[in-house]
Amino acid sequence: MINPTVIAELNKQIQHEQSNAHIYEGVALYFEGLNLRGLAAWFYKQAGEERGHGAKLIHHMVERNTPVTLGSLPAPRVTFENPLAAVQSVLDLEEGTTKLINKLYELARTEKDYPLEILLQWYINEQVEEEAWATELRDETATLQGNPAHLYQLDHKWAKRVNAG
Repeated sequence: MINPTVIAELNKQIQHEQSNAHIYEGVALYFEGLNLRGLAAWFYKQAGEERGHGAKLIHHMVERNTPVTLGSLPAPRVTFENPLAAVQSVLDLEEGTTKLINKLYELARTEKDYPLEILLQWYINEQVEEEAWATELRDETATLQGNPAHLYQLDHKWAKRVNAG
């Protein structure tokens, strides 16, 4: 049986992952509006990954006969001051997610919930990857800020990453 505190925190993490997916869709819509379809495609792809992250936690809870609580999601932001602000918001989001995953991992350790601890190791590794690409994109966007021609090159580069797998 999973400790009630752990159940509550798992449900919060599921909500967070689902919210992340919704936020990524909002960022994708922003880039669609700028006709930067490669970046939009990247963020739509990331939205799908975030839904998968939530589903993985749900599956873990269901396998352990634990109640899952799903909540409503707030409307995501779909406008930003500029592309850099949009990308920075994503990096901030991923850094916040890392903190939440680490906190949940510590709780699993404290409660000696070994199955959850093992599962969360995957999420910890995933967050290293998430923060790496978000930092890369933020840095590239900052370098090209104010230069539309180069921004379209960046858009093309990230479209290739979507198609690469």
